[in-house]
Amino acid sequence: MRLSTPHSPLPTPHSPLFPVIMKYRILTLLILVLCVGCGKNVPLKGKVLDEDGNPITVGMVNFVSDKGLSRAKIQSDGSYTVGTLKETDGLPPGTYKVYVSGAEIAMPPQGPPRLDSMGQPMQQMGSYKKLVATKYTTEADTPLTCEIPAQGNQYDVVVEKP
Repeated sequence: MRLSTPHSPLPTPHSPLFPVIMKYRILTLLILVLCVGCGKNVPLKGKVLDEDGNPITVGMVNFVSDKGLSRAKIQSDGSYTVGTLKETDGLPPGTYKVYVSGAEIAMPPQGPPRLDSMGQPMQQMGSYKKLVATKYTTEADTPLTCEIPAQGNQYDVVVEKP
């Protein structure tokens, strides 16, 4: 008694398509096995500090590699936890260039308020105080690199003041 019919989705070993289908099944299985570890993120957290050990309290710390960009918001105590797709899902192991963006605080306007033609105070623009030397603020200029191992790590980013 034959279990498969000519319209059966499962070919029998005697079918002429059996070797072709088996090759594709083996290839698919091989790709799945090889990709099990692909894209696996590892945890990374740390602090962003100036050269005197004081925390940088605002901004983003960015990790760039050939795998893409991972970033983290710097907390008020200088700590961060890296995320790639989500806020704290980590990043793939590898070598990264590290830079800090947005690390500046608004300074209030200096001097007496300026008046418009009607004698009303005009809105004054304050200035910004940079917390990090310029060379650490772009991917192109940063001298910082780090190696993230497969088990994750803690990495403290230490930068010079402006």
